[in-house]
Parts: sequence; C-alpha cells; structure tokens
Amino acid sequence: MKEKTKEYREQLAEAFITILEEKQLDWKKEWKGSGLHLPVNAKTGIRYHGINQFYLGLIALERGYTDYRWATFKQTQDKGWKLENAKGHGVKVEYWYPFDNEEKKTITWEEFRTAGGVLGDRYFLRVQYATVFNGSLIAGIPEIPEPELREVSPDALIEKLSVNMNVEIINDGGDRAYYSVLEDKIHLPLPQTFLSDYAYASTALHELAHSTGAVNRLNRDLSGSFGTEEYAFEELIAEISSCFMSVNLQTEQDVYHVENHKAYVQCWVSHIREKPEALVKAIQQAEKAASYMEYQAELIEQKDFENINRSSMEIKEEKQLMINNRRELQKPEASKVIGKPVKRVPGKSR
Repeated sequence: MKEKTKEYREQLAEAFITILEEKQLDWKKEWKGSGLHLPVNAKTGIRYHGINQFYLGLIALERGYTDYRWATFKQTQDKGWKLENAKGHGVKVEYWYPFDNEEKKTITWEEFRTAGGVLGDRYFLRVQYATVFNGSLIAGIPEIPEPELREVSPDALIEKLSVNMNVEIINDGGDRAYYSVLEDKIHLPLPQTFLSDYAYASTALHELAHSTGAVNRLNRDLSGSFGTEEYAFEELIAEISSCFMSVNLQTEQDVYHVENHKAYVQCWVSHIREKPEALVKAIQQAEKAASYMEYQAELIEQKDFENINRSSMEIKEEKQLMINNRRELQKPEASKVIGKPVKRVPGKSR
C-alpha cells in the first residue's frame, strides 16, 4: 500500500473514532431518484430534521415508497385527500417544543424566542409524537415534480471494479441504492439524479463494498436482517470502505463529503450496544474491503492485499485508551444507568 494511502486511511480512522464524542451530525442523501429527496411534510412543505429525517428516509427505503412527502391523518383530511390501504403503515415522528412551567402549557418556538426564553427552571423541552403516512398511501395528493437532472460522469474506477469483481451495476432508476446478495448485483438510481460526480461514485463504492462480503470474495456475514446489530455493523463497514476508497477517485473528496460519511456512520453506530468496539472492528474490516477493491481495480498487487488481509489497522494509543474508557463507562456496574431500548432502523442499502 502506498504510504500516502496508509496515512490517509489512518487520518480517516481517527476522524471516525472521534464521532463517538461528537454531537449528532445530519446525514444528507445525495441523489433524487424519481423526484424523491429528503422527507417533507406534505401539507406544510417543511422538511423533517434529525432523527425524523433519517428514520423516515430509511422506512421509505425499506418499504419501497416512491414519495418523499408525509402527512398525518388530520392533514390529509384538511387537504381533501384520502388514505388508501394505510392501516398499520403509520410511522411515528417526534416533535420537541418548549414547555412554559409557569403557564403550564406547551408553546411554539416562535413564542419562546419572542419571550426571550432560556431553557432552565421556567422553560424546558417536552416531546410530542404524531403518526404520519407516506404520500404513496394518499389518494388525491398532487403528482411529484420531475427531478432536476445534472451532468454526472461516473468515475472510471467504478466500471473497472464492476467488471473485475464481476458485480453488475444496474442503473434502473427509482430512489433505491442497494446490493442484492441473492442476485450478486448492485442497483442504483440514474447517474443524472445524483448531486455530483462524487455523490454517485461514493454511493457506488458503498454498494461495491457490501459485495466484497459475498462468499466468493471476503466471505463476511451478510445474513443480518433489517434492524439488527449485524445489519448496522455491515453498514459501518461499507460506508467506511467507501470513504477509504475515495482517494482513488478522479473527483477529490472535500470536507463536506467527509462530514457526510461521518454522519452516516454515526447514525449506524448508535444502533450497536458496544459502540467503541464495533466501530474499531468495522474500521479494520473496512480496510480489508477497501484493499480488496484496490486489488481488483489493479491499484495494488496481490501480495500487498494479502499482507493487509492478515493484519489489522493500528489504532493510535490515545484513541485506544479513550475507547477502553468508554467501554468501562458502558458497563451497567460502572454507570448504574439502565438505558431505554433503541428503536433500530435499517441499511445493505443507502
């Protein structure tokens, strides 16, 4: 492996380890297949944020929804629309509002700002939940506007990997990007629906990284079902591999791209109990996957790949100490805290 590549991966590994101590980042999907983009409320047009955005996006992916709009039952009534075959398909979203402890009532954020409110004794946050339904289940909702198309040129590396790994990439449109274990094929939206050349390349690399786990390649466990820790772990491997491989692309990776990779990893690592240990293992597996792809792309020789496959990426001493400390804090006997079970959400797709 080139020294430059080794240093690059070590820097990225440290950046990924650091997310355990960072605030939650906001992952942004980088394509608009079939007009579908970040989830919004169908009545207000306001975009969902944070965990609502991530969760609704993944539910849409899992269920194959082709609409990015969501609405409550009352909102569909207000607009004169009608739910069809929607029983059991509602999804809960959460809203946080300031609560005025003196007036004993929930107020709007605008009222909170007008009053010069500060969270503390008088004001604190209170959560409210609402059930929303996807626009695909709403009769009478307007048609989705056609997506804005861009000139996107797929990187030559992607085609070379597809051919040499014998993994067909099918640009069959729609909103889904995924690797099919049964088919041993990758399905992606049309290139022109991606936001940039890098967005297309990094998504393709993510799915190619999943395909390295096939029995006839690196033989990782790809049997984890949607919502399990095994599924989340494989998502970590694929995303970190994609980031590692980006150094080989014609399009240079910038700070925004790294932050978006980190946000995606952060979302998935939050669904694994042993977060620090899982992240370190995922980084090590990602290096093996990335090195396998470099070998298949004829960027390194077989002996270099075999050397990497026998070893694991070193984690710097101070980072390993931080990981060990976090592991101790997560033990029930040390923290004396019993956490609320996490509602798990998906990924082998983006």
